Amino acid sequence: MASSPNPTYQNFIVVDFRYKGTFAPKPLVYFDPDRASMRDIDFSAFGYEQFMEFLHKLTRTTSKDIYFCLPQESLGQGIHTLVNEGDYKEFLDLAYANDKRMNVYVDHQNEPIFDWIEAEESENESKDLDEDEDSVIEDSYTVDYEEDDATYIFPTNKIAHDRFLNILCEPTESKDQDDEYVPP
Repeated sequence: MASSPNPTYQNFIVVDFRYKGTFAPKPLVYFDPDRASMRDIDFSAFGYEQFMEFLHKLTRTTSKDIYFCLPQESLGQGIHTLVNEGDYKEFLDLAYANDKRMNVYVDHQNEPIFDWIEAEESENESKDLDEDEDSVIEDSYTVDYEEDDATYIFPTNKIAHDRFLNILCEPTESKDQDDEYVPP
């Protein structure tokens, strides 16, 4: 007798929890976390308070700073806070829209993560501006070419035994080159 698939599995998302780690800036990373991955829980049936209770039971710690980020985004560009029911709804919406997968981070030291991100972004912007200023300065230099008034005529009848060509092409070790010169 074959069992039919449970229709509630459609609502399941995979949530990768990272906790007891430490955030560090430049670039923003989460070092040495404990990890737990939950695949068989219908998080859409939870509200924010139930999710927080679940998280506290899972991690056996309490923390007011909870964040989430899509797996394909860097922390510095994709991290979001999870502090109320609206944030929890955004968490679920983003997870369902992006392969039903989400990362959750617990900050136990209450680090100023968004200050770090802002400082890193302003550093990157100032570097970009410096590079842009350099390229503008380099592009603004022009060289004017001024033609001489004199006309230079180069003879076209030079031959192989021309003294001028021989001086340029032959080594200058021998001082007797002038004696061997035969005019054309």
